[in-house]
Amino acid sequence: MIALPDCRPADGAIIDILNIGIEGSPVIVLDGATTRPDELIRYASASGAFEPVTDNLYPGLRAPMPLDFVKALVTRLDPLIRRVYALENLRLRSAECYYSLVSTPADRLKPFQTVPHIDTTSPNHFATVHYLCAGQFGGTAFFRQNATGFETISPDRENAWSVARDTVLAQGDAPAYPSPATSGYTRIAEIPAVFDRLTVYRSNALHAGIIDPALGHSADPLMGRLTATMFIGYAP
Repeated sequence: MIALPDCRPADGAIIDILNIGIEGSPVIVLDGATTRPDELIRYASASGAFEPVTDNLYPGLRAPMPLDFVKALVTRLDPLIRRVYALENLRLRSAECYYSLVSTPADRLKPFQTVPHIDTTSPNHFATVHYLCAGQFGGTAFFRQNATGFETISPDRENAWSVARDTVLAQGDAPAYPSPATSGYTRIAEIPAVFDRLTVYRSNALHAGIIDPALGHSADPLMGRLTATMFIGYAP
């Protein structure tokens, strides 16, 4: 049996709130997010539980995280998310968390993986990315879709967003991870990867990982772009 990591959310994390783009969507950045991030890496490496993602467009491998840590992290983040995003009257309804490793070479990406994406159109659903890798592996970028001007995709914007997205994809550009050069989009903000940095943003923000193909795509948690990705949902 693998020993659980001796790690918990850090009370002394440095918190910054950014308002990005024309829409001013808030992004929370916590530096020094956990007490012993090395323990989370050790647990990921020892688990041997990484598997290819088949039910969504994440370009790599995922593995479960220890539930005790996830519960502690959600408890720590919940008051902050409620305050920043004005969710006082909503209930916490769901939380999922995974170790994530980018492992797909750029030339093997599916079309939808080559453009910025959203996780859901709900404004009350949030994504977090906790960087458990060196900064050279790249952080998270946010985008505006040029044809529509959208930076976030609500249900009433979904059809126009998808039509404009598919028009760009029909151009047949060579597969590549989203970047400032991606056709049809403008990068509006970049959150650099910093070891033990955690970011929180609305899941309906157009975003993509900053992936440098030159660094390779190691499937080893000790060598690759290891992050912990969590999705937190609220509802009335």
